[in-house]
Amino acid sequence: MAGQIRTDVDERVATITIDNTDKRNALSPPLLADIIAAVEELEERGDVRCLVLTGAGEKAFSSGFDISYHQRNYGDGPEVEAEEAEFEEMIEAIKHFEYPVIARINGGTFGGSMNLIASCDLRIAVDDAQFGITPAKLGMIYGAGEIGEIMAHIGPGDIKEFLYTAEFVDADRAYDMGLLNDVVPREDLDERTYGMAESIASNAPLSLSGMKRIIRAIMDKDGLTPTEERWSKELEEQAKESRDHEEGVEAFMNDREPEFEGR
Repeated sequence: MAGQIRTDVDERVATITIDNTDKRNALSPPLLADIIAAVEELEERGDVRCLVLTGAGEKAFSSGFDISYHQRNYGDGPEVEAEEAEFEEMIEAIKHFEYPVIARINGGTFGGSMNLIASCDLRIAVDDAQFGITPAKLGMIYGAGEIGEIMAHIGPGDIKEFLYTAEFVDADRAYDMGLLNDVVPREDLDERTYGMAESIASNAPLSLSGMKRIIRAIMDKDGLTPTEERWSKELEEQAKESRDHEEGVEAFMNDREPEFEGR
């Protein structure tokens, strides 16, 4: 089972829940398509002024992209390319949703889901959540867009620590880095998240959407040039085609330490 996406609307506040608890809310291609569809449907409603994005259960917001899909062909071929395009489309849908998006972070947040929460406008986390970016353990390269989105919130030294060590940090450390807007006990997560969402939704729609568009335009100006984008994609492709990527995925799926060779 690939899990499901649940959408709820309470007056002007909508909630999208990633429900794939058997895989710590991992994002499979079917779920990515469902998130995109859910966001598009909310855009069409016209009555939603704030969106909350969260995971089901208490263990994970999301463990990121479902690694089992990489195992099938170790990153080669059109199938994985299509999946990655869909992940990027999902991120773009969240970034450009007309009104503010709050990440209600109910647990562990890893890999691609770090890009997902960074693409949200605000982030509120439970105090026992952990955060990590682990492509170095899989012989992969985290993309330039993904790195840039997270660096909009934390400093270069912090993103290097995440990427180079592939170790997890706790919620308090993530807050100190600037990744999170607030950290709360689990029993206060809903009150804090939906209190903020209702406060946002009560404000003028044109003000909300206009200021979000301005902020996004400013953030996007710090991105790479088209030539730099192509170069970064080439680096990603080289990593995905490497023996180390194959080894990293095999080691992850078999719960063992990888033996990288640098090729």
